[in-house]
Amino acid sequence: MVFVMWHIRPKHEVVDVSFVYAGAPTWFSIKLHHGGKFTKLPDIKYIGGEVRYVDYVDIDEFSIHELDAIMLDPSYPDPRNAEFVDESPVIYNHSRIPNGDFQFRLRALGNDQDVINLS
Repeated sequence: MVFVMWHIRPKHEVVDVSFVYAGAPTWFSIKLHHGGKFTKLPDIKYIGGEVRYVDYVDIDEFSIHELDAIMLDPSYPDPRNAEFVDESPVIYNHSRIPNGDFQFRLRALGNDQDVINLS
């Protein structure tokens, strides 16, 4: 049996996270934008794509490998921006620093320290 530390929320499902996470201070949900693309400088924006939520993520167990596993999970829509090389997708993950804009607050997520900084 495989234990998964997260759950991809079905589209249009609503979750009361304040109720679900009561008593679980290390759990959180993450909002993922996928399938779109970034425009170029000087006015960087993310256009197109969809939004999905991943619930029951435990920050004590979360890592860049978990983020990649979420993106490759069969229940998650195929990342249209992935480049397939020998049928292995190359996925680029980025995060916007809270209250920042894309011009100066967009950071690549490439390792576990980046994911910890995201939290």
